[in-house]
Amino acid sequence: MSRFHIVLLILAVIQVVLLVVIGSPDAITDDVALEGHRMMPDLAAADIGELIVESEDGKSVDIKRVGEGWVLANRGDYPARAEQVKSTTKALRKLYAIRKLTSDAKRYHDLEVDADSFHLRVTVKDTVGATIDEFYLGEQGSADKLVYRQVDNDQAWAATGPDSWDFDASTSAWIDTQYTDLSKEDLRKVEIKRKDDSLVLVAKVETKTEAAKPGDDKPAAPQVTETVTWVAMVDGKEATTDEAKVSSLLGSLTSLNLAEPVGKQLKPEFGFDDATATATLTMKDGTVHTLRVGKKREGDANDWYFKSSTSEFVVTLRDYTITDYFNKKVTDVLKVEEKKDDAKTPDKGGGKE
Repeated sequence: MSRFHIVLLILAVIQVVLLVVIGSPDAITDDVALEGHRMMPDLAAADIGELIVESEDGKSVDIKRVGEGWVLANRGDYPARAEQVKSTTKALRKLYAIRKLTSDAKRYHDLEVDADSFHLRVTVKDTVGATIDEFYLGEQGSADKLVYRQVDNDQAWAATGPDSWDFDASTSAWIDTQYTDLSKEDLRKVEIKRKDDSLVLVAKVETKTEAAKPGDDKPAAPQVTETVTWVAMVDGKEATTDEAKVSSLLGSLTSLNLAEPVGKQLKPEFGFDDATATATLTMKDGTVHTLRVGKKREGDANDWYFKSSTSEFVVTLRDYTITDYFNKKVTDVLKVEEKKDDAKTPDKGGGKE
């Protein structure tokens, strides 16, 4: 083989290698266009006026800015946590499009970025209502686990940065779920009325004053302590209660967690006019708070409409909460006396008379 042919062969090999490494001239142009980029690298919570997150299972949250705070617009403007808005904003800043996957609409379903079949749909609007971004976010089982596609764009991208659960469509992720916040120590009477019976608990308070010790240069003020014992009222008489059971019940009533906020409007379908149960809590200072259980909500949700006089919002409580705390009967809180064995112990000495 001549030197000329050897040179041609070497050049041909180099050309093949280059084509394998960098592809065709068209591919080189595409590679430049496909350089990864962040979708919203400079986004700040102060830039956001509204944030909507929808999930494939039908859950959704619509967070809106009101003044310096945030509310759940689709839950009667119930207060939302600013910390969650900041956390989601951070996740949006991290969202990074790595490379193009497809613009074939037939693949959207499997990638979970189809208009009718998506893992998440996220809408971000600015403070004047203009859309900053609106996109579908899917998941796939590879290292680049996220798929990003803008709602008005055919191109789907492999993406990374945040986790899909950083965009939470469940209401509980955005609010403080504690609904009642009263002092259990300041309770003095609890009455739970139902349509067929009731439970009445009364605090018996014993006050003890301990005088200052004599001989001190600066004697302390008398120490006053209170001992509270709860009794149940049965046929007008006091009955001894199980301390642990009563303490658990009172702690739960004063610190109830909601399932979902509903809104401020009292609607007939909530069932408060003919309440399933009503708990009246009387405090040490004479203040009275009322907790009302309405109807069970229709549909798949296993919860009940609920309203406390301590809040302007109607909410729902889980079914087990109603069962555990508002269906308590007198027998559920009374102290059970241990049975004494009066039988004589047989003589095991074996002695003769």
